[in-house]
Amino acid sequence: MTSFALWASRAVTPSGVRERVRIWGEGGRIAAVEPDSEAHDGDVLYPGALLLPGLVDLQVNGGAGAGYDDPDAAARARATRYHVERGTTSLLATLVSAPLPALEQQLGALAQDVSEDGPVLGIHLEGPFLAVEKAGAHEAGVLCDPTPEAVHALLRAGRGALRLTTLAPERAGALAAVAAFTAAGVRVAAGHTRASSEQLAHAIDAGLDLVTHVGNASDWPGRVYDAERGYRRSEPGVAGRFLFDERLRGTLILDGRHLDLGLARALVRLRGTEAVALVSDATAAAGLPPGRHRVLGGDVEVHAAGHATRGEGLAGSTITLLDAVRIAVQQAGIPLVPAVAMASRTPARWLGLDARKGALAPERDADLLLVGPRFELLDVYRAGARVSPAVG
Repeated sequence: MTSFALWASRAVTPSGVRERVRIWGEGGRIAAVEPDSEAHDGDVLYPGALLLPGLVDLQVNGGAGAGYDDPDAAARARATRYHVERGTTSLLATLVSAPLPALEQQLGALAQDVSEDGPVLGIHLEGPFLAVEKAGAHEAGVLCDPTPEAVHALLRAGRGALRLTTLAPERAGALAAVAAFTAAGVRVAAGHTRASSEQLAHAIDAGLDLVTHVGNASDWPGRVYDAERGYRRSEPGVAGRFLFDERLRGTLILDGRHLDLGLARALVRLRGTEAVALVSDATAAAGLPPGRHRVLGGDVEVHAAGHATRGEGLAGSTITLLDAVRIAVQQAGIPLVPAVAMASRTPARWLGLDARKGALAPERDADLLLVGPRFELLDVYRAGARVSPAVG
């Protein structure tokens, strides 16, 4: 059986940041995490490095020029490899809105990539049951209502690999769709929506419990005219309800552009790391050079500053989840331990995998990464095996 043993100057463990940590194991699992320890002969040494648990990303559309909607398995594998080599050792491969027949084909192909051992742990279907007014980078013309026939077809095509779907709760048939998805073991999130707080509450009662990228394409409507009451009133909307409804969990895109960093810090402080997870929302543009590229079914412009746009709007992101952790700590002022938890332990728990993933602890999978003082990536291990270090 494959064994590993390494020593690092510091590590983020379930009990906090510990110094001089030795970690070892075999068979792809961690056997022991020993803080305040000296290195043993044969240990791989990482002086000056910070050891983190492998990151878990709930929303990855692609990378290195390849998207998860690609029918070519080798292209999809290239996207997965791009993220694994950069510290995301587990992920949900994400499909965006497309015509229903195309989505069925994409789900069927992508289901072949899903494994209990990962790195692709399942599929996140973001659309097509979204609000046209909040389409964002999605093609508005393919958005539609979640009829029972459409929901059944997508569940059948996913063959049990579908783990999460994002929809707009205000669409006709959405409550029945939420109930059908959750009955099939698929978690449901609100996103790309103009739902009122009351509409979202009904969806929560039906089984919805997440919000996809809080504050992006599902923001505060402000004041609305209430015809029944006969006056304009405040409407908290989806993001507002996320603040006070403890039944909800939510994800944040921390690329420094999608969400104001002060707001991100406040959301984490208000709701806590058990209710907030970081996602990359990375598209196939992640890792591509500046210029125009075909991404998400259309042309996007990748800028030298490190973001992608379509027209005047952002087109997903080009970051990795480790980038999100770095931005959380260095720019948003979120402490190290909570920032790491939101990219590892929290999403693993939401997937029901916290007994295996998301923490440096015995019996967990030996998925880990080592970073330098500025969060520069030094090395990645997955199931105890060293992954070829990323270049660039």
